[in-house]
Parts: sequence; structure tokens; C-alpha cells
Amino acid sequence: MKKLDFDKRINKKKLKKPKVCLPEMDKQNGRDAVVQMLQCEGSQSISQWNFLYIFLFFFLLFSALFVSLANLQIVQGQEMVERSQRNSIRISSIPAYRGVIFDKDGQKVVENVPAVNVYLNIDVFLDAKMDIDEEKLREVSSILEDILGEKWKDTSEDEITFESIYQKVISIYSSDPYFSNILLARDIDNDMSISIKSLGEELEGVVLEDESKRNYLYPEEFSHILGYVGEASLEDVEKYEYVSNNDIVGKLGIEKYYDEMLAGKNGELATEVNALGHSITGSSYIITPQESGKSLYMTIDAEVQSKIYEILQEAVKENGATGAAVVVEDVNNGEILSMVSYPGYNNNKFIGGISQKDYNKLLEDERIPLLNRPIAAQVPPGSTFKSLVATAALDSGAINTSTIYNSRRGYTFSSGAPFQEFQNNAYGRLNVIQAIAKSSNIFFCETIRHWDIDELVPYLRDFGIGEYTGIDIPGEMPGRLPSPENKIYLAENGATWLDPIWYPEGDGCNSVIGQGITLVTPIQMANWIAAIANNGTLYKPHVIEKSVDDQGNEEILDYEPLNQDFISPKALEIVRRGMWSVVHSDLGSAKILRDVGEEVAVKTGTAEFGALNEKGVYEHTHAWIAGFYPFEDPKYSFVVFFEDGGLSFDSLPHAKTILEWLISSGYK
Repeated sequence: MKKLDFDKRINKKKLKKPKVCLPEMDKQNGRDAVVQMLQCEGSQSISQWNFLYIFLFFFLLFSALFVSLANLQIVQGQEMVERSQRNSIRISSIPAYRGVIFDKDGQKVVENVPAVNVYLNIDVFLDAKMDIDEEKLREVSSILEDILGEKWKDTSEDEITFESIYQKVISIYSSDPYFSNILLARDIDNDMSISIKSLGEELEGVVLEDESKRNYLYPEEFSHILGYVGEASLEDVEKYEYVSNNDIVGKLGIEKYYDEMLAGKNGELATEVNALGHSITGSSYIITPQESGKSLYMTIDAEVQSKIYEILQEAVKENGATGAAVVVEDVNNGEILSMVSYPGYNNNKFIGGISQKDYNKLLEDERIPLLNRPIAAQVPPGSTFKSLVATAALDSGAINTSTIYNSRRGYTFSSGAPFQEFQNNAYGRLNVIQAIAKSSNIFFCETIRHWDIDELVPYLRDFGIGEYTGIDIPGEMPGRLPSPENKIYLAENGATWLDPIWYPEGDGCNSVIGQGITLVTPIQMANWIAAIANNGTLYKPHVIEKSVDDQGNEEILDYEPLNQDFISPKALEIVRRGMWSVVHSDLGSAKILRDVGEEVAVKTGTAEFGALNEKGVYEHTHAWIAGFYPFEDPKYSFVVFFEDGGLSFDSLPHAKTILEWLISSGYK
């Protein structure tokens, strides 16, 4: 009991002492100090204002931390995920096998052959921040410049320097950060390959890949038809969904027109990489398998194409022409059996990049070997045009088989302009069949003088003059109609030779004989001759018959006619008789073609161009021979054209050689 009283006395004494709770703020963290204060019973040292101040301070502190965390997770979250993925997975392309091309009989004209290409593995040149390590890239570029420098200088706009490589890397990496390998050079030779392999450690990140390249088996004969392929530009990548960086795409010809069909679809390969960006062995897996491109079968016979090219080569040497073209077309469907442009060029030189020296040589060649003459040479048709004018005049009723005009040497228009028969001949009284056989300028001049050029133009348009045929090869030109609108436009835009005094009399006569402003291409001519032969259907000419995928599934390509039922069969029948007479009547100028093995119907033409000499005669002429065979059951139309090749009469022997070979080869 005493003890208890003693304790009570002690407690009473303690309660009488003031209780002070003053934590040392400079020695303790803020949170502990606040807790201690709150635990101090009866503390009078902290006012309500001080407490509110401290509470607000820590509220703002934690709010700032929360906002920062939210920004990291939400705003920058996707970027962080991408950076994380970039550190672990790289995506590379699996090139698709490009489809090959065959002739009509299944003979290869284009194939894929092995080639070694040089790539840069971008992973190796990324630093810890996933930026390009310029110093490392510069070291590797310097070595590559020594090894590949000459090849790069020859085949690229830029030399292979650090700057050129850096710009390419930055361009591709910025547009596609997951892209792994960047192409530096294609089809390097064995010495270059050995040099790169021997410097493995110094050229870390440089990769050699065994891939393939195009090989054209008829490099000159088919150059304008097939074209060539090249590396896809950034514009190609942006324009076409199926094109990726490093892809090979068609640049000209069939390779370009059917590029998507030939290209197939690239696959994708995912490869795991370590923190340094190096591939981890055995970690690759296919995301998407590649799909091979389709192969194409042409309507063209490779043997025919080669033989005609050979004939033209000799003919051009003989007659001094600057160039030549031949088109052979199936009149019943528009299939092109042969389409030769001479001179050609070696399209294999464009694979991997043509040297600047070789390219300049092509550009400076006066014969213009890069010009695809069958579809892009726009020249006056000469007297071959009379076949169209006669058809139109007969259909309109402007003339008939009883219409007779007197062919005299010539006459002078009221304007003072002269007009005459070829070499001032006079053929006497002629009907339309005889006029076609003799190629009478006067008969057709009289026809248009009694008719109207405005009524002729729609017929010419129906036959495709001034229009694209739509042939499945890029680069076609439309020619030009002899319409009043075109004449006025030219006269007002620098064609001073188109003096208004030639309207309508003299210029109308000039137009109907295939001179003046009229321009056509060989493919247009072959097509209108085919329409005359088949009784009035203008087909769409084409060089591809079908495609075949890697499973052997065929797809026959469909081509709708361009025009049909636009001309009377009677008019066509009369014109065909006129063309037959050019070869088989006593009046005809192409009797040399009588014994080629089939009955051939033709229309010849000599198109004048350039300046007049002192005698008032044109110094330069193009030679045309256009026709079809067999006469009774037409199968093929043909056009033989010699650019600056003299008179058509002088070119008939070469046309005969071509026709004899075609017919003897079974094309009859």
C-alpha cells in the first residue's frame, strides 16, 4: 500500500511538469518529425497554421511525383515499349523470287541467276541511345570505299563515301526504325567478296548475302520489250504498297508494266538481338513467308524476234537508215508475234547499275538506241495513210467504186502552193482501187477537195490515230491527228510552216496523203491494218498472254477490243482489194512480194521530212511497208519501217525477206 501511495505521488509530481515536444527538424526527415509531433500529447508548439503549411508542402510534392509517373507510363509508354522492342527484335525482309518470262513456246527470255549483294546491318551501328554511331560508321565506310569505290562510282550518282552511306542509313532508319539490313551494292565480283570476308572484324556489320539478279537471254533483240529492273527508289517505296526498301523493281518495259505481278510479296524475318544490337544465334524466325512472283508467257516468238532483228541489222547497214522497226500482229486478237526496234541496247548492263560511261554512250548515240520505235517513234505515215482515207471516204459516201478522178502531173492551188503526183507522174483516170494500187496523190487530193477534212477526222480517231493503243509496254506515244484544232494550235505555237494560206485546200491534200502534221507510230499502223483485214475490229495490241504462279495455276489475261462495228464491211472489202492490187495487179508497185509463199496485200509509203534541196525535193524520207496475209483468210498484219531509210520501193526486198522467213516458219 505504501508503494502504491508512493507511485501516485510520483505521478502527480510528473503531471505538474510542463510537457514540451520539440523534434530536431534539421536532424530528422520531415515525415518522422511530423509523426513525432502528432504523438506528443498536449503539445503547444505547433500551431494550426504550421500544420497546414507542412501538409500542403507534402501534398504538392506527392502530386508532382504522381504527374511525373503518369507521364512516364502513359505519354512516353509507347515510345519506351518501342525502344525496348528495338533492343530485342529486328525485322529484315525475305526477298521474294521474281517471276521469270517465257516466249509463246515456253522458251525462257529472262531468268534469275546467283549474285552476291552487300548489306549494312544497322544494329551494329546503333549506340546505347539507339542513335547512329557516326564514328564507327565512318571507319567501315572508309574501308568499303577502297573495296567498292570504283564499282560504286560507275553505277551510282554518288561515290561510296561516309556521307553517301550515312545519308542512306539515316533516310531508311528514320522511315523504318525496325528495318535491319540496308543495301549498299549489288552483284559484286569475287575479288570484292573475298576482300570483304577477309576483313571480317574490321567490317563488323557488313553482310554478304547470296541472292539473285536478272539475266536477259536476248539482251538486244528484246531490250525494248522486256526493259530492265533496278533498285527501288524512295519514291517507289512511297508510291507502291508492295515495294519495300532494298527491293528490285521494274524500270522499263514488261518488267515495269507487270512489276507487281512479277515481284511477288516479300516475307519478314524476326531476329532477336542482344543489348549491343548483335544477332543471337538461332533466334531468327519467319513472321511472314515470302510469296514468289508469277511467271509470264508472251505472245512473242523468240526465234522470230531474233531473226527479224538480224534482218533489220543487215538492212540498215545496206540502206543507210538511222533505225528500223517491225511489228507483226495477229489480226484476230491483237497478239503481237514480233515487235522489233533497231538498234537495241544491252539491258543486262542496267542490272546492278549501268556505268556512267556506258549510259552516256547510249545517250550520245545519234541512232537513239533507247527509243522504242514501234510504240514511240511518231513520224508521218506517208501513203500508207491512204488506206484509212479511202475506207473513211467509202463509208461516208464521199466516193464509191464508180468515182473517177483524173491523175495528172499536178497543179497549183490558188494560194500558189504546188501539189503533184510522185515524181511528176500522170496515171490518167483512176477509181479508188486503182488509186490505192498506184498510190495516186491527185486522186486523194480530189477526194478531200470534194469532201471535208472535218468529216474525215472522226474516222481517223475511230482507227486509233492520235490515241494510245494501250499496249502493255510503258512509253507509248499517241501520234497526232490532222485536225483543224491541232493545225491551229501548232500554227500559233511556233510552227511557222503552217501558214494559214494552206487552209483548207492545200493542207487538206497534204494530210490525206500522210504528210503535213499527221504523225503515227508503227504499232498504230499495224493495228489499223489489222482492223481493215479482220473486217472492222480494232483490238488492243498486247505482248503477254498469261501468267502462271509457282503452283502451276494459269491466268489468261483478258483484253477488250478498243473499237468495233464502226465501219462498213463493204468499205473495208474495197480497200482490201486495193491493197491486194498493190502486189498482184499490173498497176502495183510491190510486185516483188508476189512469191513470198502466201497472197499478201500491202500499202507502201514514203514519208518526206526535213528540208528541201535546191530542186525542191525533200532530202530525207522514211520508208513504210504495211500489209496483211493471207489475203483470203487474214491472220497477220505487219509493218516494216525504216527511219530515214529512203524510198519504200528500196525497202521492199527487206520486207520480202522477213515475210518469206515468217511464212516458211509456219506463220501463215
